Amino acid sequence: MTSFYLGLALIMALSINSRFAVVRVLAALLAAVALGFMAWSIMLANLDGSFARAPAGSRLPWLLNAEAVLITLAALLLLWAAPRQGRRNGGSVPGRSTTAAHGQLTRGLHWGSATLIIAAFTMGQFIAVLTPDNAVRAEFMATHMAVGGAVFLLTLARMFERLVRPAPPNGAGAHIGHFLLYTLLTAIGVTGLALAPMPIDLLGLKLPNLPASMIAAPLHRALTALLALLFLGHVYAARRSIRRMAR
Repeated sequence: MTSFYLGLALIMALSINSRFAVVRVLAALLAAVALGFMAWSIMLANLDGSFARAPAGSRLPWLLNAEAVLITLAALLLLWAAPRQGRRNGGSVPGRSTTAAHGQLTRGLHWGSATLIIAAFTMGQFIAVLTPDNAVRAEFMATHMAVGGAVFLLTLARMFERLVRPAPPNGAGAHIGHFLLYTLLTAIGVTGLALAPMPIDLLGLKLPNLPASMIAAPLHRALTALLALLFLGHVYAARRSIRRMAR
């Protein structure tokens, strides 16, 4: 499962801004299928009784079902937009960012990170619903930690890229939003490493786990909730920039 999500992120990073229309269309279709797979996994949890065994009063099953609806709508939107990807002019995108345009590297890191953030966020909540004796919980947990580790590394790479390269001008609000987003992603990664019982295996790369802490778990959950709110705000506020990223 880890290979699937990392491979999906790599494909999104390399293809969503391709100069070739057929590649962009196939990338949009693949993203729609992946989102559909995530929504279907949540729906199956309703059918196999996984949500029924959640702790009494837990709102996670309700939230996950709401997310399944949103994910399904996003998949349908991608399917609707796929023909437009084939009609638009891919143009020439610079390899590195300039003050006039985001470069291929910045765009790739952006879309790859977004893919993995959505996967890690949804999977983390799904794990919280599964009972410890559930047969698939260990696999989901290992994938969640690996994907979260990849997000942590990509966030560090994005911050470094932002420091050393220029970028198209943005207002103060966008700068504050990006700063908060990078800060939250870094803090979530650090708390995740503190929660890991052993070094995280990221396709052969070992990310060291940090010393355990009593505040790591509640802090990880609180930061993740803040990230969800900020992520939604970022998508809404940056819709013009996102369209630029896709051009």
